[in-house]
Amino acid sequence: MKPVWVLDTNVLVSAALTAGGTCDHVLRAAIDGRVTLAWSAPMLAEYREGLLRPKFKLSPSAVSALLAAFDPAHQVPVGVAPALPDTDDETFLAAALTTTDQILVTGNTAHFPAEICRPAKVLTPLAALKTISIGA
Repeated sequence: MKPVWVLDTNVLVSAALTAGGTCDHVLRAAIDGRVTLAWSAPMLAEYREGLLRPKFKLSPSAVSALLAAFDPAHQVPVGVAPALPDTDDETFLAAALTTTDQILVTGNTAHFPAEICRPAKVLTPLAALKTISIGA
């Protein structure tokens, strides 16, 4: 069975900006069908907003192509998460907590203290890739 991951916005932005980088490999794992990306409507809105920031210089068509990796069949309901240092991050933890694997992939692990996030596992993009390499 494929692992189910929730991606923090920083992973998606890094994937868009650094072709061939670790976050790009995370996104490609989903596109290639090695993992499933779970998402909620508020997450998708944040992804779109973050990717369309002028400083990233991504075209709307490029952003739409990236967001196509998020299959409507894997949308999860908006849930509730424990309070995090940055309340904007709670949406991502809430989504991860609704999945069977409860895995959140982020480049900002400090924003997701383990003692608050349990039972969800918070993984760096590199650690997440290693989990599918081991299981392959």
